[in-house]
Amino acid sequence: MASTDGIEDELNEVSLTTNDEENRNIQSSRLLKNDELSSYQIPSKDHENTLPVFFAVALAVMGPLMFGFSLGFTSPISASLTGPDCTSPSSCPSGSLSLTSAQLSLFGSIINVGAMVGAAAGGHLTDQYGRRTALTLAALPFLAGYMLMAVAPSYALLVCGRVLTGVGVGIVSLACPIYIAEISPAKLRGMLGAANQLALTVGILLVYVCGLEALGLSWRGLACVGLVPPTVLLFAGIFYLPETPRWLCAASRVEEAAASLRRLRGRHADVDTELLEIQDTLSAVAGQPKASYKDLFVPGMRAQMLIVVGSMMLQQFSGVNAVVFYSANILRDAGVEQADIASLAVAGIQVVMTVVCCQLMDRAGRRALLLTSAGGMAASASLLATYFLCKQSLSPAVSMLVSVGSLMGYIIFFSLGLGAIPWVLMSEIFPAHTRGQASSLATFINWSCSFLVTEVFKSMMDTLTPAGAFMTYAFELLATVLFVFVLVPETKGRSLEQIEAYFLNKERVLQ
Repeated sequence: MASTDGIEDELNEVSLTTNDEENRNIQSSRLLKNDELSSYQIPSKDHENTLPVFFAVALAVMGPLMFGFSLGFTSPISASLTGPDCTSPSSCPSGSLSLTSAQLSLFGSIINVGAMVGAAAGGHLTDQYGRRTALTLAALPFLAGYMLMAVAPSYALLVCGRVLTGVGVGIVSLACPIYIAEISPAKLRGMLGAANQLALTVGILLVYVCGLEALGLSWRGLACVGLVPPTVLLFAGIFYLPETPRWLCAASRVEEAAASLRRLRGRHADVDTELLEIQDTLSAVAGQPKASYKDLFVPGMRAQMLIVVGSMMLQQFSGVNAVVFYSANILRDAGVEQADIASLAVAGIQVVMTVVCCQLMDRAGRRALLLTSAGGMAASASLLATYFLCKQSLSPAVSMLVSVGSLMGYIIFFSLGLGAIPWVLMSEIFPAHTRGQASSLATFINWSCSFLVTEVFKSMMDTLTPAGAFMTYAFELLATVLFVFVLVPETKGRSLEQIEAYFLNKERVLQ
């Protein structure tokens, strides 16, 4: 088993020779020579201004904000779609479509199917037409979906609108992390990449706040609120957001890439070194045919695919959706009767802890946060399992302390690492020429696992009991700790080109 220091030392001691080997190894050696990475310092660039890249990211994360808004959309509107006594249309609340519990469940989970479609299409869009274009086009299914839901006269059209928003979620969930990673300077890439997850949690909190009974918004009104962020994203993509320099270089549009870098780094910043680094890496694969899905499983890609796909699957199988789904019941057992207040509390904690994750990403590093996150979630899941097993024998005070403490611990530790970092890794470690296709496949697998977990959750709770289900999640999270410890390298402070060179060199050493 590799030690924590061993994996980081391996990354820091990359040494590429400059003899007459394959062209890609010659090119990557120009990036990392003889322990350069071990003494690597982020170069100071004269007159570099970080404000433009922060502003670009703030506009781009309108996509993930809609991602979160769409995920949380069904929670505050379930009563107005059905109602506690909705046995016939005449007994349903005003504006209700008289949905049964089974129809409401399908309406909630069908977004995963749309997201799978969006993820499959998103890889082609990001590679063929650009990261900015894909992100901008993602606004269209969001707009169409929420317009349809706002006026839907029937359940069928309501579901169609939900599927369309899912398509937008699928495109955004791969296009936005790639876009942010490719425009960010290395020293800020972790923090800005985590802004993707932060916007998602803000979107969930936003839909819960807008759905509060005190505000009096109907489900149609809430759908109208959902039209605002994608409209901002659409206009931002058309009129402001620059295309990523890496995609422009790959498309042989070098002058436009230089102009994009100057927009992102400041007009007077020295962008020549960064531009040359991008060109050197891309020249290593120049002349190769366009990447296909089968190219993602060749020896030079297997390590990256294993790391990203593994982290995506482990993220979904961690049980976080089950915990969030069951949180209202847990808090109700602890004496919190109002479900909307419980949902707001969980969403608020996610936002706060994701802010902390953003601050720590480029300080503590990805590995340390992932290990802490998975380990803390495993402990919290074990405590939840113990609570369900022993709650009948616990005093009310102890029961409240254990249930609420373990629930909040679970949410806190998830938000600290496992929520954001798999998406950051996806945007960082794939080579530029396969990044769109590889991210598309990883995102598709993530949403497939999300759909699977959602569908089997109730059966799992019935078969294993809540105690058995959460203990299963605890063991899965221990496996996540082992997975990260052995396989995931630290990418903090490295440019995308240096990370690519590391994997190229690792492949050459193993051959």
